[in-house]
Amino acid sequence: MPKTSDNDVPVANITPFGLRMQPDLKRQIEEAAKLSGRSLNSEIVARLEASLQHEVSLSSVANEVEIENLRVGLRVEENERSMLTLRIERLEQALKELAINDRGYDHEMRIARIEAKIR
Repeated sequence: MPKTSDNDVPVANITPFGLRMQPDLKRQIEEAAKLSGRSLNSEIVARLEASLQHEVSLSSVANEVEIENLRVGLRVEENERSMLTLRIERLEQALKELAINDRGYDHEMRIARIEAKIR
């Protein structure tokens, strides 16, 4: 049975691909192929596949980092929202107190004083 690649296409059916490379690089790959017990072609293919898999791994890590950054950002936004909600509640309470204790004071001045106390 003829050799097949990982996607089960018989090697004999794969169109050859001419590749130009510097002689020094070719010697290095030939030495690596000899050490790994592979043909020059198999060594090149294995190294290309490994580099692409590494790229996918790096992409995965980058996506995980981005997701974590988004989660942190969301927690910050939620915290800010909670603080603003609390401030609104305090201002609403202050306005209710103004309405109850209205003694003819200038409301804008009293609101400004209350806001200053809240901060």
